[in-house]
Amino acid sequence: MHEVIRGQSYDGGFFIDNAVRLDGRLVLTRNRSEICQYYAFYFGTADPDSNPELWNTLLTRFGPSRNRTNAYTDVHEANAFIGNYLRLELLARYGYVRQAVDESADYLHYMAERTGTLWENDGDYASCNHGFASHVVHSLIRDVLGIYRIDPIAQILTLRFCDLEISFCKGVLPLGDGAVHLEWSKVDGRVEYRIDAPPGYKVKVENLTGLPLNGKMDESAIFYTSEEE
Repeated sequence: MHEVIRGQSYDGGFFIDNAVRLDGRLVLTRNRSEICQYYAFYFGTADPDSNPELWNTLLTRFGPSRNRTNAYTDVHEANAFIGNYLRLELLARYGYVRQAVDESADYLHYMAERTGTLWENDGDYASCNHGFASHVVHSLIRDVLGIYRIDPIAQILTLRFCDLEISFCKGVLPLGDGAVHLEWSKVDGRVEYRIDAPPGYKVKVENLTGLPLNGKMDESAIFYTSEEE
């Protein structure tokens, strides 16, 4: 399916949204949208290695700044849900976590200021308290707080600390009958963290900060690094 989509939809610059059938033939339209590009990358039809020019375009020319730069006016702009959320997921997936955090503020802060809620659309014309918009909380817990992955079957909790501008974060995430308590701060050129996990959980730590890492944890948790997995 990926090969068929690439062959039929990719026009050398962008993925085209659709084709129409004329006289028994599929004829590509010129309908090109920002969200179509994110679908292609999110579901594996494209990736930064197979489509480096398109990925660089999306990375540097698209996003919340498009409404100021008017870049690629022939590519229809993504809406808040689900387009902007897919963009944030892709940025985090490919290691652009700081950019994802910055853009999430650009996308969402004005909503919270205006109504105290997050919206389905990028305008306040409908569904201004949208459940799916809370996905950003998952993103912040994963990418900012650092609770990256939880395997409740194997009882493995993976922490991933990223290179961010902020200097402190603290949070609690319910897990089973207990909760994960995690806080971290930058102190004297290193990252200090403390983790309290439910009994029996192993804790794996990935350090992407570029700084030395020093951790403390509850005695009930078992600690091991990614190299010891």
